Parts: sequence; C-alpha cells; structure tokens
Amino acid sequence: MWDRVLKPPCEIVVKKVLPAIRALLVKDLIDRYNLSQKQAAQGLGVTQAAVSQYLSSIRGDEKLERELEKLEIFGEIQGLSDRIAAEGSGKSQIISDICDICDSMRKEGTLCKIHFDDTPILSEEECEVCLKS
Repeated sequence: MWDRVLKPPCEIVVKKVLPAIRALLVKDLIDRYNLSQKQAAQGLGVTQAAVSQYLSSIRGDEKLERELEKLEIFGEIQGLSDRIAAEGSGKSQIISDICDICDSMRKEGTLCKIHFDDTPILSEEECEVCLKS
C-alpha cells in the first residue's frame, strides 16, 4: 500500500506543466514570430540553452504539449506569446500570466487529468485536490 508515491498537484505543475507551457511558448515565438532562440530566451527570461532544450524536447513533455494544443488553454498560451513578442509585458506580468494559465488548467480540470495520469491511485480515491481553491 505504501509503495506508491503520492505527488501533490504543485509537483506535477513544476515537473510537467510549466515545462510544457514554456516549450509551447518557445515554439510559438519562434514559429509565428520568427524570433531567434536568443530573442525567445530574453522574452521568457530563460537561457538560450534552455530554449534549445525546449525545441529539441529535452525539456518539456511532447505528449502533454500536444494535448494542451487541443484545449482552449492553448489560446491563452498564444495570447501570452503575442504579448511577449510585442514586448508588451514586463517579467512580472509574464509570471502572472503563466500563473493564470496554470490556474485556468486547475479550474477546468486539466490539471486533475494530468495528476491522475501521473498518480493513478488518486482516481481510486476520487481525489479533487486540484479543483479546490
């Protein structure tokens, strides 16, 4: 019974969701706006090496990225990409926007699905931690 590792939603966000969001932002900035890796890195406040790793799928989760592209949340990610490319957002606003995207994922149940996929024992207990506050 105690051989299964329980992970709180925040761990799933840090390990899976944030890297997937960053990867989608990087790819969108480069594909739609023809930004260089260096420009994308500056816009996101990460290193050029990190951008390279997002592009080559060393960071991020390609399966999760494809799932997010199919959801309404992808429009929010592209909206943030638009603001970054237009240099219309400061770093603190970008952080706030990423938090808003994660919050939307939590409220609409997307985070629960990712959490259940990663920690199947939670579905047996009908966990709803991700949906709370």
